[in-house]
Amino acid sequence: MAVVRPDSLVALWRAVQVCVDHGTIIIIQAANTGLTGGSTPFGEYDRPVVVISTLSLDAVMPIESGEAAICLAGSTLTNLAESIAPLNRTPHSVIGSSCIGASVVGGICNNSGGALVRRGPAFTRHALFAQITADGTVELVNHLGRYLGSDPEEILRSLDAGDTGKAEHSAASSNKQLDSYVEYLRQKESGPARYNADPRRLFEASGCAGKLVVFAVRVPTFPAPRKEKSFLITTDDPAHLSDLRRSILSELAIVPSVCEYLDRNARDLAAIYGRDVCHLLAIFGAGAMPTMLGAQKRLDTVSERLGMRSGIAAWISQAVSYLTPHPLPKKLHRVMDRHEHALLMTTDDDGIAPLEALLQRACADSSMSFTALDNRQADAAFRLRFASAGATVRLQDLSHGSNQLAALDIALPRDARDWTFELPERLERMVLAKAAYGHFLCHVFHLDYVLHPDVEREDFELQVKELVEKRGGQMPAEHNFGHLYEAPPSVAEFYRSLDPTNTLNPGIGKTSRARQWA
Repeated sequence: MAVVRPDSLVALWRAVQVCVDHGTIIIIQAANTGLTGGSTPFGEYDRPVVVISTLSLDAVMPIESGEAAICLAGSTLTNLAESIAPLNRTPHSVIGSSCIGASVVGGICNNSGGALVRRGPAFTRHALFAQITADGTVELVNHLGRYLGSDPEEILRSLDAGDTGKAEHSAASSNKQLDSYVEYLRQKESGPARYNADPRRLFEASGCAGKLVVFAVRVPTFPAPRKEKSFLITTDDPAHLSDLRRSILSELAIVPSVCEYLDRNARDLAAIYGRDVCHLLAIFGAGAMPTMLGAQKRLDTVSERLGMRSGIAAWISQAVSYLTPHPLPKKLHRVMDRHEHALLMTTDDDGIAPLEALLQRACADSSMSFTALDNRQADAAFRLRFASAGATVRLQDLSHGSNQLAALDIALPRDARDWTFELPERLERMVLAKAAYGHFLCHVFHLDYVLHPDVEREDFELQVKELVEKRGGQMPAEHNFGHLYEAPPSVAEFYRSLDPTNTLNPGIGKTSRARQWA
């Protein structure tokens, strides 16, 4: 029925009250960078729908000498990184989603994962949110740990004015779940390290998937490293990488900060269909990517209104990219092209020497090899890793919609030695192109399948999900349920407890769309 773009937290609060008073559905939307459609209208509803965009509410306010920050509803990872960089601090996530302008609150609400091994999924116990109670009352809950006033509009006006209030308790508890992630990863018990249905990560705003109106969250920040070093590890035998993973987790006091996997298909597709992204990142940096993506969307909108072909921006970008060189330096390209499997690993400070020594021992008696990367090579390699996430999307776009894309994220058990994922022949015949990449130490992998035109994507995904669960894994791992996956009963009950009238984002996780969860 309407799209609302409030320019203050008070305006957001009042818009929510109007919608509740008139019995509409409310869908809160931030950057809309999710891969499972979680914050977009989907299908039929039993009431009018109002979409509220929070992108104008993008302030970030460092607190506690920069050891934490309060991020408003529409703030992005890029905003956060820029705000705390002068304090020599870094945010929870710095690779991947930050390049496309993902929001901080969106990451929290979806327990998003990310590439940073030591920090685990996005999580906080400290948020300021509105909850719609069973009798239809809108209540403001302040769990930021900061005293901002007693009246809802007084609290919201304070944050609108940049006033972060006074601390009510220590921020140490903010890091509790995050600090324990590496130790949990080291455990030899079975079960995935992180996945969207993990009950330990569902708390108020964290994992709420839009079933609360989140005005702000408080998140921890982290000291910036003094020195970083990256390595490329390649092999044709996945067992070598499995042994290396176990050695890293059991022997190193400081695990790598990043450990990303790319199979040959992912590297090749990224070099072809993500080449323009690699070069744009090299020239303009990650901070410019949201602006460029926005310009591409506007071009597509204008071209469609003029009756031109859909997806013209992707077609132009792809055509231009054929004129540019391979995104990797020649020497690095040759090294990476020799083997089927590749790991990109980064560590810092006191972790550099122990990791290099471990890699020398691990590669001495096997066909696995490692290469220390200079800054130019490391930057190029990680740009290729980022581009791999959109390469199959580009390939699908160029098919003019004739090929569907199944973009799956899976979490395998922590103790799984066989971590590769091969499809049975009946499913392999449905696939035109595929790529596997992901967060290796966490055993979280992204499996992208471009399907033949006659394949039903949802049926294909369900069959893959069954295979993942038979191996003790979970799916989805970090993209959340959105409108593509059915939330298990425990998660559906969590949603119902947050939003008993089913006013906010109904239908998420394939739950009921009806008023009062009828």
